[in-house]
Amino acid sequence: MNEKQINSLIGIIYNLSAIMVLIGAFFKLQHYPHGLSLLITGFILGTVASTFDNTRLKRKVKRLEEQIKLKDD
Repeated sequence: MNEKQINSLIGIIYNLSAIMVLIGAFFKLQHYPHGLSLLITGFILGTVASTFDNTRLKRKVKRLEEQIKLKDD
C-alpha cells in the first residue's frame, strides 16, 4: 500500500471509531442495549489506530532526519 492509501485507511478508521463512540454514548443515554460495548469498541479501535499512526509517523520522521543528516555531510 502506498502512503496515500494508508492515510485514507487511517482516516476511515478514525471516523468509524468516532461514530461508534457517539452512537454508543447515545445508546447509553437512551438506555438502549449494547451501548457500552459500542463505546468500548470505539475507544479501543481509536486507540489502536492512533498507536499505529504514531508509530508510522515516528518512523517517517526518523527516515527524513537521516536524509537531512546525509545531505549536510
